Parts: sequence; structure tokens; C-alpha cells
Amino acid sequence: MLEFDDAPKGLVRLIYASRAQELGRGGLPEMVRTILLKSIQNNRMAAVTGFLVAGEGRFLQLLEGPAGEVEQTFERIRRDDRHGDVQVISRGAVERRMFRDWNMAQHQIVAADRSVLTKVGLTAFTPDGLDEARAVTLLTTFGAQHLR
Repeated sequence: MLEFDDAPKGLVRLIYASRAQELGRGGLPEMVRTILLKSIQNNRMAAVTGFLVAGEGRFLQLLEGPAGEVEQTFERIRRDDRHGDVQVISRGAVERRMFRDWNMAQHQIVAADRSVLTKVGLTAFTPDGLDEARAVTLLTTFGAQHLR
């Protein structure tokens, strides 16, 4: 999960932030559940792994895998009506996966997460203003909580 593994040529990592759109009846938790179920299925077939953080009507997500598959996955996300104001935080080649065991896992922001947000200079979950280092810190910190 947070272990690194040797990766094949052409491995990329993409981190983006977006705003949730059209939350619907179950709100953000139901939207995340729906996204997660479909993402696990799609990502498994595409050899894409990653982690999604959601809260306060926003998303921060890391995708990693073969370059073409990550780009196709990201294009689906950009066209998805549930995402608005999509902003790429970082995109580039990497040697190893950060979340190798999760086709997609997630963390939903709760009040207890304020100290983690403060650690990267945020007073609220506003990931669109993060640089790559602070986004990775948030993603790996929240990811580590799910390993306990």
C-alpha cells in the first residue's frame, strides 16, 4: 500500500484536485462510494492504482500506472459530471508506485483530520492550492491511517 515496488517502463503518477458536483441524495459519502466501486473495477483491468481523499465538497486523487492507462482514466474523470474545476497538481514519470496494492482506496475527511491539514498549511480541505510535495504528504498520511 505505501510500500514502493519496482515498476515497469512507462509508469506515471498523476495527482489532481477537483470539486464535487451534483452531490445528490446521499451527499459526498454516497458519491465517493459509487466512484470507488466503479474505480476499483476499471483500475484493476487497466493496472492503475491510487488513492482518493474526499471532503468538504472536494477531491484530491493520486493515480499511478502505465502512462496511457492513467491518461485514459484521467480523461474519464475530467468528463465525469461529478467533477468540476479539475486541476492537475503534478504529472510525470516515476520509478515506483506509492499505492501498489490499492486499485483505488479512499479516505473521507473528518474533524480529527484537522491536524493533518494543518501540517501542510491548510485550515480547510482545499487541495487545489497544494503543490506536489504537500499533496503527497496528505495522501500518504491518510493512506497510512488505513494500514492500521
